[in-house]
Amino acid sequence: MKIYNKQRGLSLIELMIAMMVSLVLVAGVGTVYLSSKRNYQTRDQLSMMDENARVALNALSKHLEHAGYATPSKLPLESIGGYFYVNGDPDPVAGGCGTVQARALTALKQSSTQDALNRYGDAVSIRFIGDQTLFTDVLSGVLPSACFEGSPSLQDSLIYNAFHVDDDGASRDSAGSLIPILYGVGSNTNQYKRPIVNGIENIQFMYGVDVNADGAVDKYVNATNVGAGEWQRIISIKVGLLVRSIDPVLPAPEAHSYQVLDVTQTLNDRYQRSVYTAVIHLRNVVSN
Repeated sequence: MKIYNKQRGLSLIELMIAMMVSLVLVAGVGTVYLSSKRNYQTRDQLSMMDENARVALNALSKHLEHAGYATPSKLPLESIGGYFYVNGDPDPVAGGCGTVQARALTALKQSSTQDALNRYGDAVSIRFIGDQTLFTDVLSGVLPSACFEGSPSLQDSLIYNAFHVDDDGASRDSAGSLIPILYGVGSNTNQYKRPIVNGIENIQFMYGVDVNADGAVDKYVNATNVGAGEWQRIISIKVGLLVRSIDPVLPAPEAHSYQVLDVTQTLNDRYQRSVYTAVIHLRNVVSN
């Protein structure tokens, strides 16, 4: 007797079941992949935000704490308007020995200490007297040695540092939106301004006023609410930063409100944001 082995293919039902199982597996793998990719992008953007905030706060702290430095000789900084250059003050004077460069002078006039300089927040500008110990501005511009310590005049020895946030009108992210940038302005460099770090979407400043001259802050107010004569009593600066991811990372727009010191911002988009704050103590003012 001969025995024949019959070969059979898949039935239509079996084929459909196999296809459905395969589709479920592929969909599962795809979902895990997309979720992992999104989580990686989010973590990458959050890490970048933390780094950008660190760079920004480090630059602000390093250069704003020079406010009021008057050399070991304690030269009378008050005689030329104090250690803040405030909106409405007389314009900075171009020094006779090359200080306060022409383009920097224009930038400083537009970056004086004030609230709501533009839609990105406030601006701050401080000044101090240069000497052989402290002679560079925020952009590493060098004060000529002939101008150290009030020579030939106090105006010639002044160094200005200013900060504000803006965009350059050209740099855009993957969604086509302009990228906000923290800019620095220095008096000794013949430049309009220079970018410090990207992604700083809003900046706010509040000023700690020592009303009774006991070396402690009695109140924090914004620039508009600093009273007459109180600019000479400020001993600290509180900084608030709203830092944005460079590219959109959320799957869909989400509405969030952010409190940046005395300002609340409500935004509805796909960007990730965080608020960072710091207090900068003006040790040169307190020591004086």
